Amino acid sequence: MSDSPFLEIVELSDGDVILQSVDDEQGEPLVRIRFSSEIVEHLGSASFDIAREMLDKAIQDNRLWGDEGEDDLSADRVVH
Repeated sequence: MSDSPFLEIVELSDGDVILQSVDDEQGEPLVRIRFSSEIVEHLGSASFDIAREMLDKAIQDNRLWGDEGEDDLSADRVVH
């Protein structure tokens, strides 16, 4: 992972939303979110906002870097 403290959320031309370091645009994204075409039809432009909220929550909880959060992330988790 890059040492840059600045991250950006980008929507790609294929509709994927990625989280990347600002100074590492050519590297592999830190996180990639891909919605199915079926859900994109229902959500429309809101899919970017939903992906952004998902990433914001993960960053706030420090789960992307393992600083906090749940101890055992190996089990499947489902939210209904």
